[in-house]
Amino acid sequence: MSEPAMPPSPIPERIRLLDVDVAAAPSGQLLQQSGYEYRYLRPDDEQPSVGLLMPASQLTWRDGDLFPVMDQNLPEGDLFNRLRQQFPKQAMTAMRLLAMIGRNGIGRLAYRLPGHDEPPAPRTLARSELLQLNYSEAVFDELVNAYLSTGIGVAGMQPKIMVPDRVSLPIPTLIVKTASASTPGLAANEYLCMAAAARAGIKAARVDLSHDGQMLLVDRFDVAADGSRLGFEDVASLMGLRVRDTLSERKYHGSYESVASLLGMVTGGKSELGRFFEQLAFSIMVGNGDAHLKNFGVLYQGRADHIRLAPMFDVVSTRIYRYQRSPNGPELEDNTLALRLWAGKEQRSKSYPLPSELARFGREVCGVKKPAEVFQRIADSLRDTLAAARTDERIPHGLIDRMRPVWESGMAFAAGRG
Repeated sequence: MSEPAMPPSPIPERIRLLDVDVAAAPSGQLLQQSGYEYRYLRPDDEQPSVGLLMPASQLTWRDGDLFPVMDQNLPEGDLFNRLRQQFPKQAMTAMRLLAMIGRNGIGRLAYRLPGHDEPPAPRTLARSELLQLNYSEAVFDELVNAYLSTGIGVAGMQPKIMVPDRVSLPIPTLIVKTASASTPGLAANEYLCMAAAARAGIKAARVDLSHDGQMLLVDRFDVAADGSRLGFEDVASLMGLRVRDTLSERKYHGSYESVASLLGMVTGGKSELGRFFEQLAFSIMVGNGDAHLKNFGVLYQGRADHIRLAPMFDVVSTRIYRYQRSPNGPELEDNTLALRLWAGKEQRSKSYPLPSELARFGREVCGVKKPAEVFQRIADSLRDTLAAARTDERIPHGLIDRMRPVWESGMAFAAGRG
């Protein structure tokens, strides 16, 4: 497949200070003592900020926990477990994980150990070569082991790794994702969802599916065409939440109304709320019960100029999968959303909304004058995507039959049913 990446220089187990760059320029230092402290190098509110909640107009920031804009990219799930296995006797502290992420994390922040050289860049792996790999657990393990030194700066529970595919860029630009035993066909599932979103005119991350339908390639959307880095923050970070590891349930707390309110304040534009409604309506119509706080975010550049909603990402039809509440319990279908639709203590239900309720949300919360037109556009794209998938040999056998009834239920939104 490829030659293994050169191993990085040893990272100390106890790290108390990291240099931090913003958009490839030195910005400040992160210190850990009894808590965390970030010090900008100079008192200049004209310089790019580390995060939207940490403007450079304040020289020093302190918190008892790692700052949310830095916490958001710490590995979780499969990738975190792999790190624990590779370094069983070393504590995977937040500072150590940031040092391992280096300059490769999603967004424009980079972390450097003072006095340590940058690790050598790993061999690039062409998109075409990745797409032609014959998937197996062993092949994916080899891929992860080869690029673990540069690929951990992406969060999420699903098995994934970042891979560099362009010599001209010093960071990995492709996210390679696969499925776990409990979610067969997940890569093709996400591919079909993202293809349908693009057909519906929704801005979404670019994706490719491997020839055997077992691996999904996702282009990073935080890297501009000229290679410059964009700032990225997910909604959990903007809400000041840390959600990694045992606290991950926090990303399922709250409501889409609260998300819309936050995005409206941050972006200041009705068009961005309209785009958020498109993303939300699409997730609901494809049966995506995992549209949590970390699966929406914003992009920005410079001194946090032109803040806009990030393209849609991490969307799958979760309703086709079953789960068990106990090892010997019955298999259940997940018929709930990740968040409540409405804010307020009296609005506790996470049930999928009726078309009329979602339309009212679009009008009253997002300022969408004709939500029915959004439903129709999405319904048409779902129908066309299913039709095209019938002749796509990459789609695993039986997956379309499992997804069709869920998508047809979503298509009924266009007729006011569902």
